[in-house]
Amino acid sequence: MATFGELLAELRKDRGMTQKQLAEQLHVSVGTVSNYENGAHLPDLEKLVELADHFGVTTDYLLGRTPYNISPAAFHAAVLDGRPAYEVIAVLRSLTEEQQRALDVILDDMRFRTEILRRS
Repeated sequence: MATFGELLAELRKDRGMTQKQLAEQLHVSVGTVSNYENGAHLPDLEKLVELADHFGVTTDYLLGRTPYNISPAAFHAAVLDGRPAYEVIAVLRSLTEEQQRALDVILDDMRFRTEILRRS
């Protein structure tokens, strides 16, 4: 899995930012951003949260704890009948093993039917 510095550099470059531009937005020196990206230093907790907010990712993503580059706001987005994603996830996690298998069958059937309809 990528390091904090590699992920930070990738996020910065993906947004077409220079180290200088990021440094200005964070109110730190270019050397500090360079040190973050080269792995010489890690940001303090406040800067870590600021970076996550700035790039719209979780701190877990920045720290390499998850490969999912998803905005924390996505967990509050309505995904199912107006329910926020975090609520749907909680329901999914509470399903018994048998319910999970049944849901998996239903989802596979939905994917199959959708593909058939697309081809028609």
